[in-house]
Amino acid sequence: MPNTFSMIALAIALPMLATEAQAQERRQIPAYREIGVEAGSDQRQALLDFLRSYRDAWSEENTDAFIVLHTDDTEWINAYARMFTDAPSLADFLENRLFPAFGPGVSRTEAENMELISMRALGDDTAVLHLYTDGNRGPSAVAGRLLRRTHFHLVLVRQSGQWKVAHTAIMDARD
Repeated sequence: MPNTFSMIALAIALPMLATEAQAQERRQIPAYREIGVEAGSDQRQALLDFLRSYRDAWSEENTDAFIVLHTDDTEWINAYARMFTDAPSLADFLENRLFPAFGPGVSRTEAENMELISMRALGDDTAVLHLYTDGNRGPSAVAGRLLRRTHFHLVLVRQSGQWKVAHTAIMDARD
């Protein structure tokens, strides 16, 4: 006969086993959420203003405006694991390789389609923005989709009162 402790453990575990898993399929976009960000706060507004500047600079392929949004020692990893570990080398890549390889409409489409998935404050001076976009910078990795879906994780730090990207990870959505 099971002891009381075993019965209590089983009673606690059964409901957890019966609940649906919270994992998303790779192509699904979860509902937007904010974690640790107060509604109506100056921090929230500053993060949204940062995101608007980020989108605008990307849309215009304005390397100078885009790079000023990054720390000097920024880390940037794209979906193909190309890595840059400082702002000057990232600027050179954007200006001389990435942007010229595609028409300006590609960056504009990506910027127009950028959607924020989550905003997470990790204190007063650190935040993470998770966003995605659908664009035509290369083929989609998902069968039947015309536009390529990519996710961006931006780790931001506040320096001299300005939000700056310290780390970027870009990932493709795949089947």
